[in-house]
Amino acid sequence: MSGVSSKSWVILVAVGLAGCGAPESSPAVPEEVGQSEQRLLTLVTCPVGSTQVTYSPPLRNLPQDVNITSIGLASNCYSLLGSSVTSATSSVSFVMKGYSCTDLLDIGPVTTLLTWNTGESSTMRLTQTTTAVNGTAIVVTQTGTVLSGKFVGATVVRTVTLLSTDLAACDSPEGLAGISGPMTITLLGLL
Repeated sequence: MSGVSSKSWVILVAVGLAGCGAPESSPAVPEEVGQSEQRLLTLVTCPVGSTQVTYSPPLRNLPQDVNITSIGLASNCYSLLGSSVTSATSSVSFVMKGYSCTDLLDIGPVTTLLTWNTGESSTMRLTQTTTAVNGTAIVVTQTGTVLSGKFVGATVVRTVTLLSTDLAACDSPEGLAGISGPMTITLLGLL
């Protein structure tokens, strides 16, 4: 393998395997098989939800100490494993030192607690990445693990689309007092 990097080797193997293909006489694998295997790994999905985030004092482009409060509600939850989970709520409040509107796009760790309709809870440690979309929305993607409680060890994917008709409020004397939008949560794990 001298003269070929490991990255090149992986690409060569992938291209070689892709070219193998199945003989034309082989029956096609039903699409449902791949989908059902993936569904078996979904512990719970909450496709409907919302999050409201408030900033006190309102966010501006200049750094300041800001109390951030986030309230979330996830509903229409379902599980293929027959879990009685149908909804969840979260409420988090913390102070960020030297926080400004420019920090909305930072990557960072987040610890949050979901309380399920069953009274059980899940403490999740997530890494948050954010993306600005057309200057009017911020898409927050959080991925991580359930550290304790219900679904401990599960992988979490939480997506929040924070909508605002005026993110330019950061430039105004009033600042950006809050932002809200839809949210989805999915927990995945091994059976």
